[in-house]
Amino acid sequence: MTTAFDNLQEAPQTQVDASDLNLEERTLLRRIKIDQTSTVRNAHGRGNFTVVYYLEGDEYRAAECFVEENRDHLEAIDFSKRNVLQSSVNHVVYDWILHHLGERRLEKYPTVVLEERTDGTRWIIDRDHYENYPNRRYTTGHGTAARLDDYALSELYADQEDVMTKSDLEAIDAIYGDVRYILEYFRVAEEYACDPITADNEMAIEKRD
Repeated sequence: MTTAFDNLQEAPQTQVDASDLNLEERTLLRRIKIDQTSTVRNAHGRGNFTVVYYLEGDEYRAAECFVEENRDHLEAIDFSKRNVLQSSVNHVVYDWILHHLGERRLEKYPTVVLEERTDGTRWIIDRDHYENYPNRRYTTGHGTAARLDDYALSELYADQEDVMTKSDLEAIDAIYGDVRYILEYFRVAEEYACDPITADNEMAIEKRD
């Protein structure tokens, strides 16, 4: 194992020469690289994004490092539109960059993903659908997601009775889509102590004492 590889295992790096890695290590090397010049100048008077090198599977920390190195450039981007970042990185890295930048907050679980946005919108999406169909995530009509508008999940949980059913959630005006994903989120998220049950022949959860 080379020193350069050891350094990458320790943390993503901004200076890496691929020739310092052996052939096997090079197959694991990835980078976040934006070719287009930013509209914001950096400390050296240039508008270039700093490249971040990382090992495959370390996208979370790589995105965090990229945000730390390029925050001024990133804060100048309008993320409501198609942007240079989307066309330069894969969707996993893009998601984590937005997370570390504060544009979105992500929680990923084996079965669902929670995405909270700065406008108060919350999406709970089937994990497989979220990862495999990034361009079709945000819809409430295909049975793959639920959306809450200006309704915090902690508040929703506190507002419900000890037994929370699918019908209870479907009756709430601020919730759209397939509410089963909300019940699943409460089941898997550590801060909610509850168990999955069937109540009145439908999916439900029961809060623990």
